[in-house]
Amino acid sequence: MSLVILFVTVLVALFAIINPIGAVPILISLTDGYSLKERKDVIRKSIYMASGMIFGFMFLGVYIFDVLGISIYDFEIAGGALLFKVGFDMLQGKTSNTKITPAEQQDSAEREAIAIAPIGTPLLAGPGSITTAIIYFNNTSITVISRLIVVAAVIVVLIISFFLLKYSIKIFAKLGKTGSMVISRIMGLLLTAIAIELITTGIMRIFL
Repeated sequence: MSLVILFVTVLVALFAIINPIGAVPILISLTDGYSLKERKDVIRKSIYMASGMIFGFMFLGVYIFDVLGISIYDFEIAGGALLFKVGFDMLQGKTSNTKITPAEQQDSAEREAIAIAPIGTPLLAGPGSITTAIIYFNNTSITVISRLIVVAAVIVVLIISFFLLKYSIKIFAKLGKTGSMVISRIMGLLLTAIAIELITTGIMRIFL
């Protein structure tokens, strides 16, 4: 896989699973009644939280594999199945319950730190985004330069997510709920395709 293709693949996969555009209506709902400064603080802290979760697991993934005695190929298959579930939910216009549960969304209004949970995690940095980062960063055939490309792709996605959430009010006003759902479904389609590729690659590497 060339570096450009790797960068684009990781970028598209992470952007689809994090789905910041789909997160806009939820962010607006959870921060209803917040001042502009308070909403910006929530967005900034949520991105910090998501970054820490994704990079933390991404860098420690190889040690997690060693402790559990699993290979990256096993994780590719399991991760691909998880991403397919998330992508399929997005195709149906639903927020996957691997990202945020109705109870978390309802109770979060009473919390002071909604930037950490549920927005930072699991809405942005959920099992799907963490799994994707671990798989691409810890692939046995990846080089040091390739790892840097993966890191760069993650950073770009987080930066894009920050600005999309920062201007969430304007974006939602332009797109509306219907527009956000359409984009989420497109992201879901891309995500299911990437999930199939991960599953088939993992199976082929185990048996070949």
